Amino acid sequence: MNSLILTALMTFFRGFGNLFKKSGIYSLLMKIYNGVSDSWKKSCIMNKLRKNERDMVSASTVAKLFRSPFTFLNFLRSKISNFIETNIKNSFICAWSRLYIQNFMAVNTKFFGIMLLSASVAYTAVKFVRSGSFSKIVLIAAVFGAILALMNYNLMGFLNPSRVVKFIKTAAGFKNLDFEFYDENRIKGAGRLVIAVAAGFLTGTVMSVSPLYGAAVPFALFGMMLVMYAPITGVFISMFTAPFLPTMILAGICIWTMLSLVIKSISTKSFKWRFDGVGLSIMLLLSILFITSVFSFARMGSLKVWAMYFVFLNYYFVIINTIETKEQLYALLKVFVISGAFVALYGIMQYLFGWTTSNAWIDEQMFEDSTMRVYSTLGNPNVLGEYLLLVLPVAAVYMLKYKLKELPKYTYAAMFLVLALCLVLTQSRGCWIGFIISVFIFVTFYEGKLWGLIPVVLCILPFVLPQTIIDRILSIGNMNDSSTSYRVYIWMGTLGLLRYFWIGGIGMGEMAFAKVYPFFSYNAIIAPHSHNTFLQLTVEAGIGALIVFLAMNIIFAKKMSDTYRLGEKKSLDSAMSLALTSGIIGFLAQSMFDYTFYNYRVMAVMFMVLAVGMALHHIKKEEIA
Repeated sequence: MNSLILTALMTFFRGFGNLFKKSGIYSLLMKIYNGVSDSWKKSCIMNKLRKNERDMVSASTVAKLFRSPFTFLNFLRSKISNFIETNIKNSFICAWSRLYIQNFMAVNTKFFGIMLLSASVAYTAVKFVRSGSFSKIVLIAAVFGAILALMNYNLMGFLNPSRVVKFIKTAAGFKNLDFEFYDENRIKGAGRLVIAVAAGFLTGTVMSVSPLYGAAVPFALFGMMLVMYAPITGVFISMFTAPFLPTMILAGICIWTMLSLVIKSISTKSFKWRFDGVGLSIMLLLSILFITSVFSFARMGSLKVWAMYFVFLNYYFVIINTIETKEQLYALLKVFVISGAFVALYGIMQYLFGWTTSNAWIDEQMFEDSTMRVYSTLGNPNVLGEYLLLVLPVAAVYMLKYKLKELPKYTYAAMFLVLALCLVLTQSRGCWIGFIISVFIFVTFYEGKLWGLIPVVLCILPFVLPQTIIDRILSIGNMNDSSTSYRVYIWMGTLGLLRYFWIGGIGMGEMAFAKVYPFFSYNAIIAPHSHNTFLQLTVEAGIGALIVFLAMNIIFAKKMSDTYRLGEKKSLDSAMSLALTSGIIGFLAQSMFDYTFYNYRVMAVMFMVLAVGMALHHIKKEEIA
């Protein structure tokens, strides 16, 4: 901030802004904004959102039916919680699991040394029996493990005094994070060493078959035990790793976290399940999708797709029932932004270093200068853009809410710029439209006066944006672009299909779509889906699925509107509820141009964002109750 150039620029823009605010153009724009804002506040839509109607979740028979699994779990807790607490929590397995967790978190040198030595011995023994050979690298690892076993230090404890670690924690907004979160009493005794030997032998045996899977064994054991011990850690892991991990591994994490929460719910006397309108809509949607899958044109294929929906949509209940405090919620959202920044940074590096050379998503005749579209870890530029739409508003809130003198403000500003640049590099026009809508909603409700700067922004943009980006923007709606015409023809074919199957749909997934759609396709265009989420839901499960899906998002918007009004206009809670809502609406806008649930990981993230928003709503209501 002491830079002469930065100071001069800030002085210039501050002076320019003051002059512009005194101009007639600014006054005219403010009158238009205030008029539209007042009309919106008095509209029937907002009046409907403000009405304090009786909560349908507790009133309707359908709601009681879908709530019955949670009611049963509550009943089960009242009957067996004492038995579980006495016989399971204090069991031999749980006691040893806690020892493994504590020593692993502490990164205890003796524990890891014995585990490494044991793994090396097991690997060498299996290899020698099979082939009569041994590995020099494994022998070196055994020596290293033996050296570590002679020491007894907790390496995690050395991180707190480190200046580098302190800087990283402060920059990321985790200034008060303490790395000495392990129990010193459990880093002693012989029991932990027996566990280290057992884990080491298991690791070495698996490594003799697959080195990659074997290396993952200690971490998988730690993760499974930790999530079982504290289910919220599974939520943090899934939120961070969703854009990186293969779909089936992510599904496995979600299932294990669900199981851990169910066990916690029946073993903790004070546990109370949260159930709301969004959750009811999810269960209704899953029921409709299941019925249409049973009667699908490709039953087995549809049921497999439904199983993935079942896992990722039900994960909503895990998140709203594990996040209990604002500290947990905002820490989770920070992890979400950091994960997104890594994804975006990798996408930018793809562009800079030419790590992708595919032109599969570009009409090369229309866009000769466009050489690539980045897709990062998500395999498709549009899918990457959809993910970024959900992350960007959250990053914007942290960028705005930290003070100028605080380091995290500049960290999150940098992450926001990285995310935004990556969104530009996806060259996804639908995502750009979604982002513009998201920005419009956020700015209007957060600080509507900023719209007075629209003329300035519009004047600057042509000089800032590359010509390739401008060409892509101007091509929106141009039927000469093969991407646009391709979608329009698919939509026309899908609408023809819906004339016959709009009531019950044809079943979920590509297999069902491939069996029916070719009879209605235009220009012999074959497609795996309809390139429109709303059309696709109707095609797969009929008009009922579309109505329930729309109702789910309307209920979410209503609850977020309530949360927004419960706090001060620019408080962190209000700003975050606004950001989550604008992100979902931007995502739904992109859903008009693509089937955004085609990638299960992005679908999972979308429902995670819904869940975090509703968790904030529940916490806020409990605060003022």
